[in-house]
Amino acid sequence: MASEQQMKNPLLVGKAIRAQLEHEVPQDLPLEKDFREGSNFTITDHVQSLHTQLTKNPRTLEIFNSLISHLHAFAREIRPTHDEWLTAIKFLTQAGKESTDFKNEFVLISDCLGFSALIDELNHPKPPGCTDSCEEGPFWTDDAPHKPSGCSLAKPETSGEAMFFSASIKGTKGEGVPGARVDVWQTDGDGVYDVQYPDREEPNDRAKILAQPDGNFCYRGILPVAYPIPNDGPVGDMLRALGRHPHRATHLHFRIDAPGYDDLTTALYPSHSPFLGTDPVFATKKSLISEVVQETDPKRWLEMGFKEGEVKSGRVWVWKYDFVLPTVEEVNQLKAKLKQ
Repeated sequence: MASEQQMKNPLLVGKAIRAQLEHEVPQDLPLEKDFREGSNFTITDHVQSLHTQLTKNPRTLEIFNSLISHLHAFAREIRPTHDEWLTAIKFLTQAGKESTDFKNEFVLISDCLGFSALIDELNHPKPPGCTDSCEEGPFWTDDAPHKPSGCSLAKPETSGEAMFFSASIKGTKGEGVPGARVDVWQTDGDGVYDVQYPDREEPNDRAKILAQPDGNFCYRGILPVAYPIPNDGPVGDMLRALGRHPHRATHLHFRIDAPGYDDLTTALYPSHSPFLGTDPVFATKKSLISEVVQETDPKRWLEMGFKEGEVKSGRVWVWKYDFVLPTVEEVNQLKAKLKQ
């Protein structure tokens, strides 16, 4: 173990370390035991022993020692060659170089390996019968306009076919949830979010809706369609190597919060959509798939709030769903049970 005097000795350490020692002297430990694969003291033991002696935060120690255990176990199971290891390093390096505020390749890696979905399930367990959650994705914005139930989300020139969405928001005992606030966002009929248009001046295909006192709400909009996640970088290469595609199933995004109830972030999928079983980010769940039917009666269109001549395709797609929210207390009880 080096003394502070040794650390400051210019014959032993360079000027960069000596400069840092003016602010903080690192704790040094002696190397008392050799480590070797196949022995009773491996590199894994050595790394974890070092962390155990130096890491002050218990949670940080728990996280990293567990990570080391699983990472080293993976290496021992797979036994990657040096070339394979370098391929992985190049992949991660490229992911970092190509990440931007609008296309984070590392988030996409997490999504496409199912890790984001797992983190969501671990943090938001749902009692039986409650609406499942999923990650919100990269296209939520805070500038969605506040609108009443029954509003229209889409500007008149928005591409796509007319849709009418209605829903109820209830608790686990069947009670209507009062004071529910609903954030909704989606693509247009070309599979493009408003933020993806370079000439975007104001929000479109999104709104913050205050549900009615009984928990019901509805809106008029455009039927969304499937679209691809960015696949021109390392994640696209990874998906192709795995024989997978980058195309997300058709969906609507929702964030719902109400006093006393657990917040819900989720997405709904029409049963007619392709890619339900091969969604690249594993956000589709059977409980979130629902039937969407066509309404061809113009009288019903008027009842939904569409104006005369507004429906151009000869049909309105009608989408209904019943959200079920657990209370905060119910979720906390379930988390405590799952930890036992």
